[in-house]
Amino acid sequence: MLYFHKHKLVFLAAPKSGSTAIEHALASQADIVFQNDPRLKHCTFQRYKWRVEKAILMFTDTPPETTALIRRLDDWLGSWFRFRQGAWLNGTPRSTRGMSFDEFVEGYLMDPQPAFAEVGRPGRFLTQPKTRATVDHLFRYDAMAAFTDWLSARLEQPVALERHNVSPDWQITLASELRAQLEDKFADDYALYENALTRAPA
Repeated sequence: MLYFHKHKLVFLAAPKSGSTAIEHALASQADIVFQNDPRLKHCTFQRYKWRVEKAILMFTDTPPETTALIRRLDDWLGSWFRFRQGAWLNGTPRSTRGMSFDEFVEGYLMDPQPAFAEVGRPGRFLTQPKTRATVDHLFRYDAMAAFTDWLSARLEQPVALERHNVSPDWQITLASELRAQLEDKFADDYALYENALTRAPA
């Protein structure tokens, strides 16, 4: 999470959505930086509104606006699946080594989920459960150019990103029936993605 006091903006670092690249590019210009420990770096929208915003309001009269990126759920799950192939997880319940993406998604659809599929949900990260409110400026991850253009204008400086913490770039496929189950069970997450920005707001 990054807070820019002058520009009244908070960037919420949704996991597996380019947050490390944003942090590397802009942390030195931010007034408050939550990083390193995932519980801090990936502060959810709910926790931000519940605690962090109240602390910021000790120093300003109006709440800052919030922004974040969201990936389409199956694409986001693909990133988690590839990430958990890493050797550092070998032999642990969270490893996906030797598993197909279909098997990973089958685990994600279970209740309860097995440890390898416990990765959360984009909608849960970005939404207040009681009010259903979400961040002010939510961009699609695949509209990164539009997001960085908007961010550059908002922060009054060029924002150039480098790739960091990238999952292995190899092709994965998902059976159509599993994709349909994801879209049905997690319709709210897909709707949040579909309604996210693909260009800078007017």
